[in-house]
Amino acid sequence: MVGNAAPGTERLRVNQVVSEDTVQTVVRGIVTVPDPKPDVEKVLSTDKSVKVKNVEILPDKVVVEGTLSLQIVYVAFEPAQSVHHMHGQINFTTFVDVPGALPGMTADVDVVVEDVSVTRRTGHPRDFDVAAVLEVAAKITEVMDVDIITECPAGCTCETEDITVDNVMGTGRRQVMISDVFDVPEEKPPVEKVLDTDVKVEVTDTRVLRNKVIVDGTATITIMYVGALPDQPVHGLHRTFKFSDFVEVRGAESGMDVNVDVMVESADVDPNVKSSDNCLRLRADLVLSLNASAVEPRRVRAIIDLNNCPNVDPTFTTLKVDSLVGENTNQVIIKDTFETPDPKPDVEKILNTTADKVTITDAKIIKDKVIVSGQVDAQIVYVAAEADQSVHAVHRRLPFRTFVEVMGAREGLDVDVKAIVEFITATSKGCEITIEAVVKVTARVTRTLQRDVLTETTETTPTTVSPTATPCPPGQTFEYIVKQGDTLYTIGQKYGVSLSQMRAVNTQIPDVNNLRPGMVVNVPCVAMG
Repeated sequence: MVGNAAPGTERLRVNQVVSEDTVQTVVRGIVTVPDPKPDVEKVLSTDKSVKVKNVEILPDKVVVEGTLSLQIVYVAFEPAQSVHHMHGQINFTTFVDVPGALPGMTADVDVVVEDVSVTRRTGHPRDFDVAAVLEVAAKITEVMDVDIITECPAGCTCETEDITVDNVMGTGRRQVMISDVFDVPEEKPPVEKVLDTDVKVEVTDTRVLRNKVIVDGTATITIMYVGALPDQPVHGLHRTFKFSDFVEVRGAESGMDVNVDVMVESADVDPNVKSSDNCLRLRADLVLSLNASAVEPRRVRAIIDLNNCPNVDPTFTTLKVDSLVGENTNQVIIKDTFETPDPKPDVEKILNTTADKVTITDAKIIKDKVIVSGQVDAQIVYVAAEADQSVHAVHRRLPFRTFVEVMGAREGLDVDVKAIVEFITATSKGCEITIEAVVKVTARVTRTLQRDVLTETTETTPTTVSPTATPCPPGQTFEYIVKQGDTLYTIGQKYGVSLSQMRAVNTQIPDVNNLRPGMVVNVPCVAMG
């Protein structure tokens, strides 16, 4: 809870950006064609995605652990030249140097796959070398209380600006366990041994109550396992289920904006759960860490410069925060009709239709709009129109393009886009399948607000100081060596230069409120008299 501020000031609690940086790194690994998949003659396409699994903050450094996932479509090395696909995962660990980072702060990490290459290993026809270029961006923030002076000191001339920031009203964290029990799909063999699991969690909705934030989401778990068959083939299956939980956030009130981050701390799959009919089922147990913060916009008239104050020594604090420009949603309907691909048989009856993954491929800001491109990976399970009525599955990628209106959005601002499939269905007629999906797209546009605001004033002994003549023509600058007790304001006052003029020519100084003896600052030359 934010405490009371002194008269003439207003206290804000903000997520202050401590530091941020972006690096590129190369991830290398080996992907092997699993049994019983045939050998590869030619790779047709490679679909890649990346997921951050853990983030650790060290002094001046952020360590990022993640997984690079690949889905490779290829032509088989056999007379029929059938098309197959295989999955592969490569774990990686990298770091970003972020000056000022300390354990206990908050890290926002974003990883993008810029390029990936897949080449066959010499002498190993079923092994492929993978090299991927990743762009890793890390931003460090911490909650900071700031008392902003809103009343101009007596006798001074003040330059003010109305600024709007997200005022943090409360934060909270909670660990929750979510579980789901489900059957292996009919077209898949039973599970003998689980080899690997991968989990993706998305927040689909949030609601703010008094001192509480309700979080709704979906968890998608991908399981690689050994089939309980004589040849022990390796298979993969997906399962998506919903969850709803809450986080206590003291100070939260209905109508506030809320930010929620979810991290998967552990995932466990038990393949030997017996049901009431004595059949074996799968049970997934996930431990999630929910971090929530409630914010509300606060508009403050801040003092950004002081003039004609010979008896006041001011302290300015740099505010660097992410400010919300706007957020909105839109729905898009996707429809696609296609024939079952060879060598899949025709459809007699569709059993199930699911959306395995939604990917945003591009987001572009224009005036008051965000243009979004993406794709939905769907899976259709059906009974074949054959005598044995075997069960088959077919995958289909559904591209979409839409826009979301966000008033105030402008090119160059930051945008975060999320998409979820709200409804999906498929029907069949003859040899054709028609699939329809409803996708909700949410776009959140923010900008980084950086301002130097007056936070403290100290009275000094009244003196009459005549500005010292500057040693260069007006319009140029000269160098000044900082002495004990100097501030940017007092140096400028000595030469008849305003604080804003001093700041304009000293952008190379990381923290102008922390000058140290021996540092060199620039002083602009002004006309005297």
